[in-house]
This record gives sequence, structure tokens and C-alpha cells, in this order.
Amino acid sequence: MLAPMERTQIQQRLQPTLERLTQKAERLRKGQPLPEAFLQSLNHKLLIELTHGSTAIEGNTLTLRETQLLIDEGITPQGAKHLREIHETLNHHRAVVRLQEWVTAGKTCNVQDVCLLHRVVLQSIDDERSGTFRTERVLVTGAPQQPIRPERIAEEMSALFDWIKSTELHPVLIASEAHYKFVKIHPFYDGNGRTARLLMNWSLLSNGYPLTVIPAEARARYITSIDDADRGHPLEFFQLLCECVESSLDQYLAS
Repeated sequence: MLAPMERTQIQQRLQPTLERLTQKAERLRKGQPLPEAFLQSLNHKLLIELTHGSTAIEGNTLTLRETQLLIDEGITPQGAKHLREIHETLNHHRAVVRLQEWVTAGKTCNVQDVCLLHRVVLQSIDDERSGTFRTERVLVTGAPQQPIRPERIAEEMSALFDWIKSTELHPVLIASEAHYKFVKIHPFYDGNGRTARLLMNWSLLSNGYPLTVIPAEARARYITSIDDADRGHPLEFFQLLCECVESSLDQYLAS
């Protein structure tokens, strides 16, 4: 987790933004009921964009249109697209749908279900190691801060979810910090980034915020902001995620 001083500074710097997000979320909750067809359409749009953005951040080369056609029509992309990329896309879509079902049922964030989500994310890609914590050290090339040792993973994951349940921070800060901490724990061999962004959305959805997309176009900024956070400058990472949350809110409020 962030040091208390870092957390305080971020909250102070982003306070006007956080207040605006709170007001927009309240407007969305208290406003007139939106037409069901519109809600389904917008949710589906965000779901497709979330899947495209999250997989593209990890290097998947499917375009947004190819992602939509694959999910909606079962049309596989033309050209030399790897089977892994197709699995990544379909798996992520299934994981988000399951996540939304859990939120509707009132299921709160927990370690066991995050492992289940990870199993969905890596289905037919790495079934043997999916859903279980890594047992060896891994290195992330170029990262200023390396993932923790495997013997610390279970303890750190438990502490993370205890913190999510107990902290009284603004919901967007909770989701953002949970995302960052999960990436730093790096509990799995593969799929950590996608699972971290699913966890972020689980936290946001549970607190009345819509699906939040980190678009493929923000990939470089997103990765750089995580590296900057590793170097002790986390503000840009939190600012970026606030902007992404606000974009989703604005799409609902525009109706």
C-alpha cells in the first residue's frame, strides 16, 4: 500500500476531482431511471471497450472493431492473429460478465473469487497455473520495482483485501490503490494486469460507479504512471484513473 503521507498528498491534490466524481455518481444514482435499452447498450459498449483496452495494454493486437465482432458475432479476425489473442479477448469478456453478476448478487471483493476470475482470464492459455499463486520469483524487465517474493504473496493478498474492506477512503482512491498494490504483489505468473483492472472495476461497481475503461490509447501513459508510482510519484497514476472513471460517468449522464 502507499505510505500514509503519499496517500494524504494524493487525496489533497485530487480533492476537487474526487468531489466532482462524487457529485456525478450521486446525480446518476438519483436521476430519472434511464431506458433499459439504453442502459444495456451503453453497458455493452463499455464492456467491449474495457476488454479491448485491457488486453491491448498487455500487447494484444486486435482492434476495437475486431474485438466487437469476435465477442458479438463470433467472427475471428482476418490475418495472422494468434489463437492466444482470441482466447485473451473472449476470456476477458467472460470475466467481466461474471464480475457484473457477482456485483449484482452483492458479492464483495475477496481473494478466492479473484483467483476464480484469474482462472477465467487464462482459460485455454495456462490452465495449469491459472488461479493459483506463483511459487517462484519473477522479474519485470525495466520496472523500477520488482514483484515481491512468492513466500509473501498470501500474506500480502490477505492484507490487501482486509484493507479494501476496512478503509474509509474515497471509492475511486480505494479502487485505484487496490489496482496498484495488486500489480506490485504480482501474485500470478501471467495475467496480473488484466486481473488488477478487473479488481479495480469490482471495487468501483460495488460502490455505485460504472464500468471504467483504461483505453488502449492511454497505454503508454498508464505504464509510465505505474513506473512513476514505483519511483515515489504516484499522483499521475491516480489522476489517470480518475479521468477514466469520469469518462464513464459522463457517458451515462449525457443521456
